Amino acid sequence: MNAKAEIVTAATKRADKKVVAEFYRRMPAMQRLDSVRAELNWYLTTEESSTPHEKCLPEYCYHIFEKFRLTYLRSYPKFSDTITGEVAGLADCKDLEQVKGLIKVDWFRVGKVFGMLMREKRFLEMESEPLLKREGLLGQPMDREKLALVCDESMLPIDQAGSPILDVGELLARTLRQDTGPHLEKLSGGVEYFDRLAYLWGSDAQADFNRGKASGLTELLDGEGQFVGESTRANLYWFLLLAWPEIKPMLEAEPKKTVTDLHEWMLPFMREDITSLIGADTLRDVCAPPPSGIGLSLRPLKSRRHQASD
Repeated sequence: MNAKAEIVTAATKRADKKVVAEFYRRMPAMQRLDSVRAELNWYLTTEESSTPHEKCLPEYCYHIFEKFRLTYLRSYPKFSDTITGEVAGLADCKDLEQVKGLIKVDWFRVGKVFGMLMREKRFLEMESEPLLKREGLLGQPMDREKLALVCDESMLPIDQAGSPILDVGELLARTLRQDTGPHLEKLSGGVEYFDRLAYLWGSDAQADFNRGKASGLTELLDGEGQFVGESTRANLYWFLLLAWPEIKPMLEAEPKKTVTDLHEWMLPFMREDITSLIGADTLRDVCAPPPSGIGLSLRPLKSRRHQASD
């Protein structure tokens, strides 16, 4: 590489770092994640909820959630497949035989749900902190300038002296505990209750419930704590979710932006390893209408004057 090329490369790298820093200054990483997480939780449980809900993210985000359902959570049983029959009449039942007369329960699927939750509980209690240490995140304080790109300082845990702990790993560990703790604290009681109910339901129900638990233990996370069946596009999907505040104006622009515009905007993040390095054609495939793509409906380049193709 000649001297001129080295200067250009160095200048590009400085410019890329500035773009990335400005991205996280507009909305730090944890706030971006929070803006997506609530909608993802709603989407994954919408089948079981009758509460009205107004979507607050661009539509392509919900298509990404569906991709997650078909990859990360493809083995997670749907409620409608697990319990069928006259569910609304259960409140009037006086004994188990009346319940059995109204509904059918797939006890294998019920057990699988609890198996997945038990695996998640083990990851959080036994594996998450060692993983954060291996990744160099736990126990490695950051300076305030860099930390501001991750979260607002008010989110940080406090030490005994009342000062914030400038440790991103500790923040991530605490966030995981807060998000899942209330649910997982009830897990042991839930397993005990449904195990007893399956026992009363019948010997086949109890056997199916226990087979489902064993299956669920291996169908969400593998032995390394990684998602089973994770999409090769997962990194890209997560970036597009976190970047929704910047992508939404592109979708609403007049004239609407193109996939090429989006790709050019993403290049600094690709070069800085924030997201996968891909070409415009691959991004075009990702943005295609469902079910193959995520329906990120940008304008084809060919609709521009003096341009022949996207």
